[in-house]
Amino acid sequence: MTQDCLYIGTVFHKRYEPKTHELRYKVFTLYSDLDDLASIAKNNRLFSLNKFNLVSFHEADYGDPETSKSANLKERLLTLLSANNIDASRVKSIKVLTYPRILGFVFNPLSVFYCYGENDRNIAIIYEVRNTFSERHNYIYAVPENGTFNEKHVAKKSFHVSPFFDQQGHYEFSIIPPAEKVAVTIDYKHSGSSRLTACFSGRRQKITDKALLLLSLRMPFMTLKVIGGILYEALKLKLKGIKVYQHAGHHSYQSSEALLMARKQKNKPKRAAK
Repeated sequence: MTQDCLYIGTVFHKRYEPKTHELRYKVFTLYSDLDDLASIAKNNRLFSLNKFNLVSFHEADYGDPETSKSANLKERLLTLLSANNIDASRVKSIKVLTYPRILGFVFNPLSVFYCYGENDRNIAIIYEVRNTFSERHNYIYAVPENGTFNEKHVAKKSFHVSPFFDQQGHYEFSIIPPAEKVAVTIDYKHSGSSRLTACFSGRRQKITDKALLLLSLRMPFMTLKVIGGILYEALKLKLKGIKVYQHAGHHSYQSSEALLMARKQKNKPKRAAK
């Protein structure tokens, strides 16, 4: 299993309809076992857990905000798995791929929680999606007995993310598991056609104070870049005359199931009639 690390890479967004539009920007992410965060903070002066620092991780940024003070993040995620009919007792560790806070600020459009059992066996994957209305939605995939992360998962779109799309269609999640490289791709599709592709891909780097300092200097306004990029691109889409869908509003925290996407079967040649 890949050890705790940083991933330095690129986020890419491409809209396919009604007009083609794309953007790309540099970011870095934290990949860590939730149980290791305290020791990472202890060993790196520029990183803190649940406290202000140059770079930090705050458990309250994830999961149900109404229960963030009643239990730690791992306990809350285990409760979430149990509530979705997944045997949480089999989960021995949970690792997260996410943006950390920089100088106290962060916006995470997507965080991925990898849930492992005995012998590093994959138990479940939680995709936590956030929008600019401070709402969160989990798409939860229970890994089958012979499942691996080299799979695609599909989930019905049930969350307002972009004002330029309605809530019709579905998401297709694709993962390259964390190793020397990592990648997470979301394809948003409706009526058989792609509407949007969003992808993060990065290369592994060890967590050190030097790395945290250099990355923060290179990307000091990463959160502003993410939010600013969203708002700037939204303005350009508005100027292009793309229809705006009003936010319908719902609970601040919801979950739904993600399923293994069926692989396409190649057509076998028909046997000639005798």
